[in-house]
Amino acid sequence: MKEERKKETILKKLILYHNNLLRFGGVDTFVYNFVKKMHNKYDILFLYTTADPENLKRIKQYVKTEEYTSEKKYVCDICLCASAWGQYPETVIAKSGRYIQMVHADYIRAKEVGFTYSKWHKTTEHVGVSDHVCKIFKQLFPKEKITRIYNLLDDVQETKPILKLISATRVSKEKRL
Repeated sequence: MKEERKKETILKKLILYHNNLLRFGGVDTFVYNFVKKMHNKYDILFLYTTADPENLKRIKQYVKTEEYTSEKKYVCDICLCASAWGQYPETVIAKSGRYIQMVHADYIRAKEVGFTYSKWHKTTEHVGVSDHVCKIFKQLFPKEKITRIYNLLDDVQETKPILKLISATRVSKEKRL
């Protein structure tokens, strides 16, 4: 009797980097929902410079996590930068050459609180989380290509009907709240 070999699926290795994982916020929610939904489709390493311990604990349920150090070389297929605040992970090498920069904010409003977008020299593509974000980004950086992919939302099924309120805002100066 022949032994049948099970065909192994090799997942692409993805590094998801976020400079400063907070307890809550739009980018931080994106990171959590992304790893929750995509951990079965990619071999994900979540790299961070600083992180809220509680939020990091939630992320560890789904993927490997590691504090970024510039002393170490990290190799992946795709590098995804979740935010544009702070440093970039210079020692990450994406074998495919894909370095994706997420755009989560209206960069005109973000300037009001001192944010200035500085493109990482490795960035090959941008992904915006809404039509508005993409429109503003193209207005500011007309030569850059940006693709809209809406934020991933948690699809937890409730056992009984409840009212769900979803807000695409946070309380901050650039949002004028």
